Amino acid sequence: MIMKLKNISQWLVALLLGPIFSVKAAQPGDARLFDAVTVYGGQGVDHNLRQIPEAILSNNLDGDKSYFVGVGLAKTGPKLGGSVDRLQGTSMAELIQGFELLMLKHHGLQNNAELGAAYLLRTPDLQMGPLGVNLAAGTGLSYALGNPTYEDGPRDDLERRYRLQLLLLFELEWKLRNVDRLTLATRIHHRSGVFGLIAPPHVGSNFLTVGLRYRF
Repeated sequence: MIMKLKNISQWLVALLLGPIFSVKAAQPGDARLFDAVTVYGGQGVDHNLRQIPEAILSNNLDGDKSYFVGVGLAKTGPKLGGSVDRLQGTSMAELIQGFELLMLKHHGLQNNAELGAAYLLRTPDLQMGPLGVNLAAGTGLSYALGNPTYEDGPRDDLERRYRLQLLLLFELEWKLRNVDRLTLATRIHHRSGVFGLIAPPHVGSNFLTVGLRYRF
């Protein structure tokens, strides 16, 4: 099902403003710090963020010899409608909130570690026969523990690198019917300077990522 443009716009606004709102407890007595762990592997691609969907669909991805492996620890929160009263009764109310901490180690064209934290919104599952899928998008911050030499530098100083950058995550999570705990996550992992807000324009990197997720 293709979401209407209006709904997509509302989702993006909620994604940016969601962390500002107070988040009510998901379930009384659910004191777990995290409820999912994911093991990730990613490869850098020589495309900007807007080019990636077209490159995937045309089977024309240009991969680089830059990789990472790592772990994500996530916590599922309440539906967005439970935290923002004015969204109750709208399609946005069914979006599921969540948070994820990422710990990654790069190798290949760069060898630094990376730490990240993101707030995510996730759609309910769409069931397609034995296969289910949902879409998630997240925003947060990423910090490189070392010099991220693979990433693009600013045009006026190509050798300079920026450790703290915006983190954007776009994910499809795939499930088999009646297999609730183990899922497959395919994701775009994007770091950038937010059009000059954190770092100069044209700074950053994009990785295509596959993860195996276990929900407790």
